[in-house]
Amino acid sequence: MMAPPTPGPPHKKRRYDQSNTPAHDDSFGIQSLPVATLPDDFSGEPIDGEQYLAVVRREAAAAPGVFFAAHNPYAEPSLSPPLAISQDIVSTEPDSLSQATKRDNDDLCMPSFEWRSTFILHFKNARESLSNPPTHPVKLTKDDLPKLSNTNAWYAWIHGRPPPPTSPAEVEKQAGKGYEWRTREPSGPLLLRLNTEQILALLEAFPYWIAHRVAIPDGQSKKEDRREGEVLQPLHARWLFALLLRLDGRLVSEEISVLRTLARACVAAITLSRIRRKALGSRKKEDAGRAAEEEGESEEQRMRRDEAGAWMVVAIVAGVWGQLDLWEDARVDMRRVT
Repeated sequence: MMAPPTPGPPHKKRRYDQSNTPAHDDSFGIQSLPVATLPDDFSGEPIDGEQYLAVVRREAAAAPGVFFAAHNPYAEPSLSPPLAISQDIVSTEPDSLSQATKRDNDDLCMPSFEWRSTFILHFKNARESLSNPPTHPVKLTKDDLPKLSNTNAWYAWIHGRPPPPTSPAEVEKQAGKGYEWRTREPSGPLLLRLNTEQILALLEAFPYWIAHRVAIPDGQSKKEDRREGEVLQPLHARWLFALLLRLDGRLVSEEISVLRTLARACVAAITLSRIRRKALGSRKKEDAGRAAEEEGESEEQRMRRDEAGAWMVVAIVAGVWGQLDLWEDARVDMRRVT
């Protein structure tokens, strides 16, 4: 059985742990060496290690908590001048680029750099807002979504009828069925149902639908406001805007290729539209001139308005997914037909 501890003077370490002197500070850590107790008026040189440690503690307790050196040789140089220069470069570089291409864009009737920058800024803000979870429950429709590879089913899902016939056999097959347009407009609940693969499947189908243009009734515009010269059908333009608004910003190369094909299809549609305008221009020049004067709208303004939906798609793909080379390709194509 262990004997009880014999009474005696406490260890010197305990005496300093329980000290109430101003020199005591828990920040010194656990004491491992003896420290002397100095009188308040002590001002001489320490004669041993215990007095030396006591003097060090006293000086540390009396010193301020933070020291500021008059000169710090390791201080980093000020970065304000380089930052000011870089900001000037950043602020002037887009202006210089727009000035270099402004005349070319105006001559080719292409969107200006200022419009593209403003539009992409607003579009990215809209994408960020749409990515936030809804504050209220969203009621989803119960109809089944088509399979990814079934392009005809996706067409029927948006337009409410099978795609128009492209061969005599299909014309004969659909002749007696009397299909009607029952178009579906893009909405929040519909977009929330679509994942990235389904959105890409729809976007992959649009180039074919754009190339094989069929007049689609637009329930969102008045009859007197409808135009036949629009490069993109208004319904298709709204769907493309909504799908690209919802599409994930992080895509792999194969998925980016789908977007590039879509943008090139829009540029091709613009090119064909301008060729068609040139061919019809000589015949209808007088009639169109009189109509334009009556409406207060020039031929260039009409063309820009009809091409707006297609240029919108090109701007989104180039600006959001970084495919800026599409603008140069489009500029080359426009030079051929302008």
